[in-house]
Amino acid sequence: MPKHHRTAARPARRATAVALGCALAALPCAPATALPAGGSVPVDLVRHVGDRLVVETVTAPDAAAAERLAERLTALESVSSAEPRTTYHLAPVAAERLQVRGLLATDPLLRHATHLSEVGAFSAWPTTTGRGVTVAVLDSGVDPATPDLAGRVLPGANFAEGTDIGTHGTQVATVVAGAHGNGEGAAGVAPDVEVLPVRVCAPDGCPGSAVAQGIVWAADHGADVVNLSLGGPRYSAVTADAVDYALGKGVVVVAAAGNTGDQGNPVEYPASYPGVVSVSASARDGGAAAWAQHNPAVDVSAPGEGIPAGGPANQGYGYHAVTGTSFSAPQVAAAAALVRSVDPAATPARVEELLRTTAAPRPSWPAGYGTGVLDVAAAVRAAATPATPLPTTPLVPRRARAVRS
Repeated sequence: MPKHHRTAARPARRATAVALGCALAALPCAPATALPAGGSVPVDLVRHVGDRLVVETVTAPDAAAAERLAERLTALESVSSAEPRTTYHLAPVAAERLQVRGLLATDPLLRHATHLSEVGAFSAWPTTTGRGVTVAVLDSGVDPATPDLAGRVLPGANFAEGTDIGTHGTQVATVVAGAHGNGEGAAGVAPDVEVLPVRVCAPDGCPGSAVAQGIVWAADHGADVVNLSLGGPRYSAVTADAVDYALGKGVVVVAAAGNTGDQGNPVEYPASYPGVVSVSASARDGGAAAWAQHNPAVDVSAPGEGIPAGGPANQGYGYHAVTGTSFSAPQVAAAAALVRSVDPAATPARVEELLRTTAAPRPSWPAGYGTGVLDVAAAVRAAATPATPLPTTPLVPRRARAVRS
C-alpha cells in the first residue's frame, strides 16, 4: 500500500537531475518525460509543494538501479511515493461502422443508442442535462471539431508524446457529452456538459507519469468529474496519490474496470484505487458481460456492447458501435456529472454512494459487477432530494478496495 502523505519536508538531495513535468497551463504542453538515449529507465515520483501535488521523473541506467533509486526517493520526507514507471493501455475496441440512412429532424443514430434507455438517461434530462459541469476525459485526445461536441470542448493539455488525436478519446467524449437534438450522430448521457480534454495516451500506451499529471492538472483546472477509460494490472502508488489529490479537491474519479474478465479476470488499475468509481459492463442481451472485469472493487455496471460513439476527423467524424468498459465508464462519468449539476456540494464519496445505491439490482448476476446497472434518473432524483435517506448498501472501505494482484 502507498505511504500516507507526510507534511514534514526537507530538501531532497539527488545525484540525478529531476525532469519536471509539463507546466500547469491550459495549453498543450511538452511530453511528460524526455528520456536520454541509451535505454534509461524512468522512475516517477510524487511530492507536495505547498498545497500542490507535483509529479516528476528521474532516470536510472537499468531496471535494478531504478528499483534502488525508487527506494531511496521514497525514504525522503519530501517524497510521497516513487516507483519505476507504470504504463497503462487503452483496450482494443471492437467497432462496427454505423450508417446514416435518410435525413431526420433529430439525431439520426439515436435509434442505435439503446443504452440511453437502459440507464434511464431520457428520464433524467427533464431535470438536468449537465449544463455548467465539466468532465475531464483523460485519454488519447479529443477532436474539438467533432460535430456532436462542437463548442463544448475546452482548452486542454497534453502530457503524452506526440500530438495526434486518437479515435478512442473522441469516442469516449461523445458517449459522455454528445449533443442531443442537433441532427448529428447519437447523444451522450450528459448532452450539455463541457469536456476538458487531457491527452495522456500515445499510440504505444499511457505512461503512468502522464496519467498522474493529467489527473492533477484536471483537478487544478476546473474538472468536476474525471473519466479514465484506460488501465493495467500493476498497482501504482504514484497514480494512487494523484487520485487521492483529485478526490481531496472534490473531483469524482471514474474508471473502466477492464475487458479481460474471461481471460483470467485480473484486478486492474486505476479502477481499483480507493475512492475511484469502478465500472464494469452489461452485455447487449441485458446479462452480465463475461468479458468485463468483475471484482469487489466494482461499484456499478453500465451497457458495454454496441454503444454509438463518434470519431475524430481522421475517421471522417463517423460513428461506430463500440464495445468495452471504456464506453461503460463514460456513461457513469456522465451520470456523476448530472448528479453534480443538481447537487454541486456532493462530495466524491456521496456521488459514489448515490450511483451505487440507486443502481438497478441484478440478483441473478455473478458477484463482482457492483450493485447493479446504472440508473441515471434514479441517481439524479436522489441527488435532488438529499434529505431522503438512501438505502443501506455496504460500501467497501476505501483503503480495502485497493487490491493488488
